[in-house]
Amino acid sequence: MIRTSILVLLLASIACSSLVAETLVLGSAETERYSRLTHELIAPCCWREPIAIHRSEQALQMLDEVRSLVAEGKSEEDIKAMYVQRYGVRILADPPGAIAGWLYTIPVALFCCLLFLAARRLRWLVAQAPTPGSRLLPEVLARIRAETEV
Repeated sequence: MIRTSILVLLLASIACSSLVAETLVLGSAETERYSRLTHELIAPCCWREPIAIHRSEQALQMLDEVRSLVAEGKSEEDIKAMYVQRYGVRILADPPGAIAGWLYTIPVALFCCLLFLAARRLRWLVAQAPTPGSRLLPEVLARIRAETEV
């Protein structure tokens, strides 16, 4: 029991020291750039999650590499270009020219237009319907009777 708690404390101190070392290497501006980059680059092992979230060996190596590149002073565009050259445009979470935004916007816009047209049509139908207190013209009544008798 005591050995387990000592081991847990040792691991926690190692983790805290690595976090402190990471923030000491990168300043606040660099930390923001690092965070943006790690959320914009997709892990190349499965192509599903950004490297900031994914915990594969390849993603962890990329995290270290991005940290060192940011610490060297490379720009975000240079780092992205390096990874695009290595893995292709698929490495970017939001590749240039992607139509993903339109894939969500167009159906919503069409639905809103159809809803608007349906509301106008319903309003027109309600306006055309006779009110219960109104009297129909005798010609209209005769025509209705003739059509329903046949």
